[in-house]
Amino acid sequence: MFIYDKFSFIENKLLNNMDKLNIPKLKQRLFFLFLAVLILYLPIKCTKYHLFDLSYQEVFEFHWRTDGCSRLSNTTEYIMECPCPSFIHPDDHITVTDDGDLYFENELFGKLILKEKPSFFHDSSEILSGGFMEVIRSDLGVVCYYDSI
Repeated sequence: MFIYDKFSFIENKLLNNMDKLNIPKLKQRLFFLFLAVLILYLPIKCTKYHLFDLSYQEVFEFHWRTDGCSRLSNTTEYIMECPCPSFIHPDDHITVTDDGDLYFENELFGKLILKEKPSFFHDSSEILSGGFMEVIRSDLGVVCYYDSI
């Protein structure tokens, strides 16, 4: 009997507090909070992109295509047979250390140098988004050039 009275007391307290909760006002506040976060998300992301350098992992959120190769000894002379992969996609098994060492499936692939960041506001009518990077493959003696698409 004593436990039943305690549960009854708790149930009455909960019912009284539910009347004070004002669910429509809570829904309205949550909606405005969601709307404010949605409106502020793009400007904050754009500002962060332009004010800070890209980390090496963020570089591979873009698609890259090869723009040619040159010999390591003479970087002005392009070679015809490029030993570099023609495309690098974000879903490839590529990791980069903080020093810029590029690993493809846990094998050292080369040294990555980001020359220019891809454009944040990419124009869909153009193929390229403005990014440019080099991968130095010291094992083969070539420099691979990539454009972001």
